[in-house]
Amino acid sequence: MTRETADSSRSKRKNAGARAMRLADLDEAFDRYATPMANRDLIRAIYDSTDVDGIVGFGDYFQIKRRGGYPALEVHPGYTNGFRTEQDVTRRAGDSVPRWPSRRFHGAWGIDHPVDGGKSTARSARTAGSSAKRPSRKAPATPEKPKPVCMTCFLELPSTGVCSNCEG
Repeated sequence: MTRETADSSRSKRKNAGARAMRLADLDEAFDRYATPMANRDLIRAIYDSTDVDGIVGFGDYFQIKRRGGYPALEVHPGYTNGFRTEQDVTRRAGDSVPRWPSRRFHGAWGIDHPVDGGKSTARSARTAGSSAKRPSRKAPATPEKPKPVCMTCFLELPSTGVCSNCEG
């Protein structure tokens, strides 16, 4: 299960009956969703480089609505998705941000935030005190970043990012 599908199923249960609410600005979204300070600069850079039509809050995430028919950027605890291409990511968030193909829609991309909003991830588990002595019992494996999947035939994509099954 990917982080997006896990969030989606959790959100459906948690946010059943939750209504979308229009937020006045990015600062209100940061306050309402307790966005960690370490993530705010990255999200603000994305916001400032986007033609924003408004911000809408949902149960546990908010959307940065874009003008021109572009999909909204969904800002979740620990990640943002909805970028149209990998170039869209680098243009808005920079070249050094960890990025990955998103399952939100065909061709979408997501990025990791510097801080995961209190949830553990493979990245934080590797960097946070991994040298401490632990009991001999093996800890459950932490899932790595999801493998990219072709949105047409659902086969795992090669490193080129082009599905060999769907090439015409």
